[in-house]
Amino acid sequence: AVSKMDHRAFVRLRRVLSTANLAGGWHTLCRPSTAAASFGGARRFSIEKPKFNFGRAMKGETVVFGSCRPGYGDNEVKGAIAEEGIKEWVEFMHAQGIQRVLSLLGDDEVLWYNFDIDKRMANDFKVYTRVPMFKGDARTAVQKAIADAKAAAEPIVVHCSGGGGRCGLGIALGAMSSGMSAKDAKKEIEGFAKDIGTKRKVDLKKLENLLSTGNAAGEGK
Repeated sequence: AVSKMDHRAFVRLRRVLSTANLAGGWHTLCRPSTAAASFGGARRFSIEKPKFNFGRAMKGETVVFGSCRPGYGDNEVKGAIAEEGIKEWVEFMHAQGIQRVLSLLGDDEVLWYNFDIDKRMANDFKVYTRVPMFKGDARTAVQKAIADAKAAAEPIVVHCSGGGGRCGLGIALGAMSSGMSAKDAKKEIEGFAKDIGTKRKVDLKKLENLLSTGNAAGEGK
């Protein structure tokens, strides 16, 4: 007799598979686990983590996605990233059908690249916007970039460095433009990210700062 897969594991597997075909390409694959663990002799399937922490912003979203930065890794020093180091990220995003990029990197973080990352991204994608989240009126710029992408029905990827904190905040701002509350946005974004294996976090304090002052630092416009 064939043993039954653990119900919770099966539900999670089904959720991942149902969201895997993103904007024209697979970002999540299933493969038999190399571990010895099994369900009554049947090989257990493991879920690979999404490449580049890439995935839909939330359940049902077809335009807004999140990810880590181009060339993400242990290279957060001035001039550490060469153009060759972002090639795979760019090609991957093109394969997913991404047409727009919303970068939330700060002015200090773009110095990690030994070339003009802003110019390169503007050349590689239809629309490129970079919005440092801790100064000026970041909220308005982020919401406009996402609203414009939705109006044009052109997939946009939102990224910070790792694709977790600021990316989560940016996605939340976009969701709140459509009437979602801050708490609901946090719940939907973090919950869905857990379901599909990505890592997102929505810091309500920083989100409150963005809403009240325009930036995550809460320092006013």
